[in-house]
Amino acid sequence: MHKKSVLFFLGVLFFTLTTAQHKEEVLLSIADSPVYLSEFKRIYLKNIDLVKDDSQKDVDEYLELFVNYKLKLKEAKALGLDKKESYIKELEGYKEQLAANYLTDTKASDALIKEAYNRSLERVKARHILIMVKPNASAKDTAIAYQKIVNIKDEIDKGGDFEVIAKEYSEDPSVVKNGGQLGWFSAFRMVYPFESAAYNTQVGAVSDPFRTQFGYHILQVEEREKKLGDVSVAHIMIAVNESRTEQEAEIRIKEVKQQLDQGVSFSSLAKQYSDDPSTAIDGGKIRRFGQGALNSEKFEKTAFDLQKKGELSAPIKTKYGWHIIKLLEKHPPKTYEEQKTELTNKVKRDSRSKLVTKSFINSLKKKYSISKNEEGIAYFKKLISNENPVDELNNWNGEQDKVLFKIKEKSYIYKDFVVFILPEIMKFHPKKVVPSFIDQMYDKFESSSLLNYYEEHLEEDNQDYANIIGEYRDGLLLFDLMDTEIWNTSKTDSITLRNFYEERKENYYQNETYRVLKASSARRDIINKVKQLLEKGESISEIKKEVNKGDIVLVIFSEEEWVKGVDELPKGFSAKKSELTITEEDNFVTLIMVKEILPSRIRTFEEIKGEIINDFQETRERNWLSELREKYPVKVNQKTLKRVKKELLK
Repeated sequence: MHKKSVLFFLGVLFFTLTTAQHKEEVLLSIADSPVYLSEFKRIYLKNIDLVKDDSQKDVDEYLELFVNYKLKLKEAKALGLDKKESYIKELEGYKEQLAANYLTDTKASDALIKEAYNRSLERVKARHILIMVKPNASAKDTAIAYQKIVNIKDEIDKGGDFEVIAKEYSEDPSVVKNGGQLGWFSAFRMVYPFESAAYNTQVGAVSDPFRTQFGYHILQVEEREKKLGDVSVAHIMIAVNESRTEQEAEIRIKEVKQQLDQGVSFSSLAKQYSDDPSTAIDGGKIRRFGQGALNSEKFEKTAFDLQKKGELSAPIKTKYGWHIIKLLEKHPPKTYEEQKTELTNKVKRDSRSKLVTKSFINSLKKKYSISKNEEGIAYFKKLISNENPVDELNNWNGEQDKVLFKIKEKSYIYKDFVVFILPEIMKFHPKKVVPSFIDQMYDKFESSSLLNYYEEHLEEDNQDYANIIGEYRDGLLLFDLMDTEIWNTSKTDSITLRNFYEERKENYYQNETYRVLKASSARRDIINKVKQLLEKGESISEIKKEVNKGDIVLVIFSEEEWVKGVDELPKGFSAKKSELTITEEDNFVTLIMVKEILPSRIRTFEEIKGEIINDFQETRERNWLSELREKYPVKVNQKTLKRVKKELLK
């Protein structure tokens, strides 16, 4: 199996290899180790809809791939690759990364994602007034700030001008320049409480006071409008690169535009002349996109400004070169399902994720039957009530082993809580610590303990997590094995690789190649004129001057290289030097002249090294798998296989 096949297993199939019960029916054995029927059926059924290759839907073919996979895992473990420090470290890192996806409240998260989607369909224009107050401000300072913002709102409600009042009272440093104006924004552009206030306030209305990490605000929504959806376009790009100057690119795009204006098919021109290979093959079509999706604001704006289907833009210049854009279709905003993954990631990074965490902590308290230890909280409030709580805790010999709370079998004692809070209390030293500090720290200690415990026991508690870790564990082993046995050899053993090439030179034969001149136009009479001039022996530069006069470009000239048997040659193409062929497609006429014929030959090692490496890896892997089958004999229960084939193919 070559490298692509391995990645197929690691990515698309991504096996769920879990230990089966010994009473289950055995499908096959590898070196007397059983492989159970339930495992094979689960894997086949789980992945069959993802497989595009019909050969891999065949049960026998699928079983062959499966056996090869199991043989490699057997060899990896025999070589002790699962004991390598690098393997263990990478697996632990992945466990930690994956666990984060399970330390969340799915229902709360889904509600926030849905809310974000609904808000993303609109944008809001608003202005605000801010009275600053620090997150850890005293109750007195908080009350003063709140009363101040209430008074400001009252003044606006009585008819005061928002901008004038903002400039007078707002503590936002930018208010001097913008009068509190924030411009247009949508979901995720502001802190969550601000965003919520904006979307929950009617146009023209002023919100009630609300608090963010910056202080107290009021805002006024000035406008609200639906956002644009997506757009589908095609483009022809003429790149500025090492072989073409900016001036030459501009000349070529103008030539293309003139051909379009003469009625030549956009698709034909894109296929022949666009320097964007990923889209040229499909007539220049670009996958639909929305606002802010591209790396070129100018390209994006031009695309969205087009209104009628089939409308063409004027040539525009971006950092990639020159473009002509054609509008194919305008699409409404993406559906919730289309945006869900992107929105999920944004919610995780946003401050609103704290709401999800809080909800998840509450679910863990319920799961493990945790209730608040008011007696313990009162004990520690009393303990830190003197003038020097740091000394009190450092010299504390009280009820250190008394249980503060338990999570299943694990106890969290008073001493654990002291170790947790002491570094925070030292930040206040020599100031006195207020009793509410203990309430805050108890909640943090309880929450962190619950999260840590759940994560440590996640593989026991969550089967889905356990399955994915099993998949990654085996996939990582397989990758290390293939790198050692197959891939690395082809990279480092240049002598073996060259010998492999020498033994199979005939496999790297290339048919004769044609270097051709192309002249294309919407007008057959002009192409006939080019033909006549070529037959007279006129040079290309002289012919260009003759048919493209001034700024009028009637013919586009280019040179290409075609390989017989690889490239699709035009119908009626004459593969003789200096012979002329004329083809027509979509009212676009092209003259082709063979300038040079390169004879068939064996390609050099340096020329096709990548192809040789791939062939070498495939050959080496086939031989290696044969050796593994001898080392670890495979026995298939044919009766069971016959029955399961009938089941799976129903």
